[in-house]
Amino acid sequence: MNRLVVRVLMLSSMALLTSATAATPTPAASSSGTAQTLSPKPFSHVFVFVLENHGYRSIIGNPQLPIINKLAQSGALARQYHGVAHPSLPNYVALIGGATGGSHSNSTSQKFYGPTLPDRLEAAGLTWKGYFQGMPSAGFQGPYSGKWLNYAKKHNPFMLFPAIATRPERAKNSVPLAQLAADLSHNAAPNYAMVVPDLCHDMHGAPNCLNRAQLYKAADQFVGQWVSAVQRSSAWDDNAAIVITFDEAEGSDTTLGGGRIPTIVLTRTGPQGVVSDTTYTHYNLLRTLTDAWKLAPLGESQNVAPMNELFWK
Repeated sequence: MNRLVVRVLMLSSMALLTSATAATPTPAASSSGTAQTLSPKPFSHVFVFVLENHGYRSIIGNPQLPIINKLAQSGALARQYHGVAHPSLPNYVALIGGATGGSHSNSTSQKFYGPTLPDRLEAAGLTWKGYFQGMPSAGFQGPYSGKWLNYAKKHNPFMLFPAIATRPERAKNSVPLAQLAADLSHNAAPNYAMVVPDLCHDMHGAPNCLNRAQLYKAADQFVGQWVSAVQRSSAWDDNAAIVITFDEAEGSDTTLGGGRIPTIVLTRTGPQGVVSDTTYTHYNLLRTLTDAWKLAPLGESQNVAPMNELFWK
């Protein structure tokens, strides 16, 4: 059983964005081992925010990212979480398919096959959507969009699986980011949501947004805005969760394939002010979701444990 480091916080509502009070977690000690065996409840809603190309040390403790660090402090922080590959694209595919398909490329001409999280959810009568900043229309098939090509299909795994992309009734669940605000306000949030900023708001950068300080500010504000939107909505109930993660670390870090990255879990009733040093990857996160919804595990996730210690107590 994994040992957690729990720090008592002064405010009872630290799971909310507005109640976080410190920039970085300061646990008394670290822990290691295997994930706890807890009895999860099915999620009502899970919102997975995916940012880009930054390792743990670049994010946690970075004074240019005050909102993200406050969320790391108030929620549950996975300190030994890792991407599974380089470059970006195979990590997004792994997040919903449990495998990279052997890809080591960002080419959007690649096609991926096999069961996915949307397949499992639909079969169980559950719902899903992907919300993508800069995407011009639902089900858009192009590799990029926008004057500066700030929407990138390589960060949209749903459109890389022909079983989703070539079926209009499924492809329409891959939508522009603005739809998230509408869905939250109309009590229409899906059970599973992936939320992906454009290249100017995910810390990746593009020709029109190369200044590092501005990229940090834009990403930090993006996370703050949309996490707050979720937490103000009816979707934010006792069985909901928000996950903030990255696709991969910088390319020089190849630990477990994609390098060490921070991953933050926010819940209303789960662990708060908690840091775990259990080793995790995108496959552990996927296993957490399928187990909670009592779905069959996908790909490599069947060989790993869920991250229950970060979601339930």
